[in-house]
Amino acid sequence: MEVPKSSVHILLLLVVGIACISSFTSTTSNTTQGQGLPTPQSSTASTPTNGLHGSCQGVNLPDATRSISTGVDVFVRDLTCKWKGNASLPEEFLIEMEQNIRRLVDSSLKAYLNQQGSSESSANVLEIFGTLDGLNLGNYSDPAFIRLWFSLKMAPLLPYAGESFLVQLGNQNFSCSSYQELMKSVTKELQTIQGIDRKLIYSNFIKVCLSRKNSPEPGCAEIRTGSEEWLQRNIGVFFLFATLQELKEMNKNFSAIEVVDKLSPQQKAELILDPDSGALEDANFVREVLANLKLSGRDEQLSQFFQTFVQISQQVNH
Repeated sequence: MEVPKSSVHILLLLVVGIACISSFTSTTSNTTQGQGLPTPQSSTASTPTNGLHGSCQGVNLPDATRSISTGVDVFVRDLTCKWKGNASLPEEFLIEMEQNIRRLVDSSLKAYLNQQGSSESSANVLEIFGTLDGLNLGNYSDPAFIRLWFSLKMAPLLPYAGESFLVQLGNQNFSCSSYQELMKSVTKELQTIQGIDRKLIYSNFIKVCLSRKNSPEPGCAEIRTGSEEWLQRNIGVFFLFATLQELKEMNKNFSAIEVVDKLSPQQKAELILDPDSGALEDANFVREVLANLKLSGRDEQLSQFFQTFVQISQQVNH
């Protein structure tokens, strides 16, 4: 099977990257050996001055990391094209290529953090790896490109994504189909890792992206779908972090009554007190909401409901 030139270049990058990382790891290990053992400083053995091993000596790891990251950017762009337009390449081959590069990125991140230590700031890690830079090489409207970009450039670094980075990401010019593909990828990745602040992702990425008024498809609500489908496609598991007012601002057609069974106790209190919903005047609806909260068997849900109810009432009265 003939392998395209771009793939050959990436495979070479993979080999060189792994070799340099291995050299770095080996050097770090050797310098911590016990007294009397040869080290790079004390050994009298000749050091190669050429070849791959010699070229990695004294490597500046941040620069090497940037080089690998830049190569991955090109790979993401080229592999997206191959995936869409070259039927001669088996899908299994393309998947294997993606998995190999993901391992390279993971190894680069591990080596970089081992050298820099725990004091390295999250913002600097994201900058070194050029996480947002790769978006400029592809098409923001192409879900296939966005999925691959997230897999190779964003997913390994998701734990380092802070408020500023997420706001920048939310202001990128994603199409709705690309944004929705990104949301699927983020949700899937969060199933495998712990310690991620999900509310931070909602507040600084999802809400920012869906609240943009200068977007070609504000709130991804141009295509008329039911409120439940809109939530599933665009907010998903982050829905419970939203207030009903925020959801109405993102999508003027959003109806909380359509998804009342999915609402949190706090959101149900908001719904009943929302003058636009008319729920407070519907005694049967209020009784049904309270009955469902009671039947849940979780006393804290009723407590959360009434706490929110009182807080909103006080705000309205003031």
